[in-house]
Amino acid sequence: MSNCFFCKGKTEVRNVNVDFRWKDKLFVVKNVPLEVCSQCGEKYYSAQISKKLDEFVKKQAEAKIRVQETIQVPVLNWQ
Repeated sequence: MSNCFFCKGKTEVRNVNVDFRWKDKLFVVKNVPLEVCSQCGEKYYSAQISKKLDEFVKKQAEAKIRVQETIQVPVLNWQ
């Protein structure tokens, strides 16, 4: 456990869902263990988790795996 850089709150490891873009695709990866601030919710990726996440999504995308579920995501245009 450490302190949040932004609000100085305590962080703890939680399994969270991560939105991950690879090439032109958006993936939602469930249950990724990240340090999360209990006050403001800021997420911290360790170098090890970041590398594993990159490798995991790339491997899954290239293998054209059967996804567990799909969701619809609204797309907004800023302009």
